[in-house]
Amino acid sequence: MDDNQQYGTQPYGSPQTVYSPQPQAAPTMPATPGALPPNTVYPQPVPGGDPDDDVPRKLSASAVAGLVLGIIGVIFSFIPIINNVAFILGIIGLVFGIIGLVATKRGGKRRGRGLAIAAVILTVLAMVITLVMQQATGKALDDALGTSSTTSQSASSGAKKDSGDSSSSAAASGAQDTEGDLGKLHVEIVSAAKSGADYNGQPTVLVTYEWTNNTDKNQVFSVATSAKAFQNGKELDMAIYTEAPAGYDSNASLQEIQPGATQQVSVGYVLQDDSPVDVEVSGTLDFSGAKVSHTYQLQ
Repeated sequence: MDDNQQYGTQPYGSPQTVYSPQPQAAPTMPATPGALPPNTVYPQPVPGGDPDDDVPRKLSASAVAGLVLGIIGVIFSFIPIINNVAFILGIIGLVFGIIGLVATKRGGKRRGRGLAIAAVILTVLAMVITLVMQQATGKALDDALGTSSTTSQSASSGAKKDSGDSSSSAAASGAQDTEGDLGKLHVEIVSAAKSGADYNGQPTVLVTYEWTNNTDKNQVFSVATSAKAFQNGKELDMAIYTEAPAGYDSNASLQEIQPGATQQVSVGYVLQDDSPVDVEVSGTLDFSGAKVSHTYQLQ
């Protein structure tokens, strides 16, 4: 074997084959995670766009507060006397509701517009119901006490005709011992006796009243009458019991009774000492001087 064959070369003088280089493919770059392909069109910002559009909006605290006050106001608006608080809550809740409406308007930074609208509606409703209930209560009082003045004038006329009649004299002064009429209400002071201690450990007296509603509408004892107890010329505070004494019902004075019905109501008072207790019952908002009273010596 000659050298040309050993090394695989062409013999000297023989024609040589010319090899042209083959076209090479462009090297491919490894894909980078998250990289966009070539010639990608990038989104352009929209003129006038809000960069905070994608930020979640928070719930309006004013709308929530107004809604809560509106609910409480509607509940309290049906309760006499207490509905004065409901009216105040309604005003405050209405302010919160309006603030919530402004904060949740279209394009605002807060959500909860529906809550704000509900808050405004409920607070206005609470105030309207309060005014209607107060007007109805006032009318009921006027109906219950409308004849008090006439009764007092008739009693005074009878006293002038017979100055020697002690009962006529008592009627003229408006004082009725233990039992009598207060306009269209008939009231009797049934009893007054020492009772258990109140929540603060103070001694009490439990006074029982019996009254009849002779009006043509439902009445409530605590609204239609003013029942008080005195010692040494000073009005006694009403007792609050942790353990109710026998026969005591704290809700009786707040219950309505229908025309012609009779009810017994017990009220506790905190005693100052062992001196006599003067019990007086008069008609609410009645300035004629008519009352039922009695003095009790406590044992």
